[in-house]
Amino acid sequence: MDTLSLVGLQFYGHHGTESWEQEVGRRFSADVEIEIDLTAAGRSDRLADAIDYCAVYQAVRYVMEEERHELIERLAWRILEELFRRFDQARAVRARVSKPEAPIGGINAAAVVDLKRTRREWENA
Repeated sequence: MDTLSLVGLQFYGHHGTESWEQEVGRRFSADVEIEIDLTAAGRSDRLADAIDYCAVYQAVRYVMEEERHELIERLAWRILEELFRRFDQARAVRARVSKPEAPIGGINAAAVVDLKRTRREWENA
């Protein structure tokens, strides 16, 4: 299966379990992969036959910057939802969300969630 990937997307969002995280916000990053058949786009060289990666970015940006959630697990799930809803041709979606400076026991370390679902798995969840 073919894959469209966007890697290293950077956002500033208001997510976290601590009230100050929701208020002040912090940096997050995301990677996404969409499994689709890219045969038509490869043959035609037409955007109409592909998934516009600017539209993919806008879907991810919406979740990361416009919504507020406590858990990065929820952020990754919402990215899956948005991409499946907006792109009917997506057969599977992978969303990797990173909180680069997660407060973990007095230190700052990266926390990462990586979800992948087929369309059928998502629809039946």
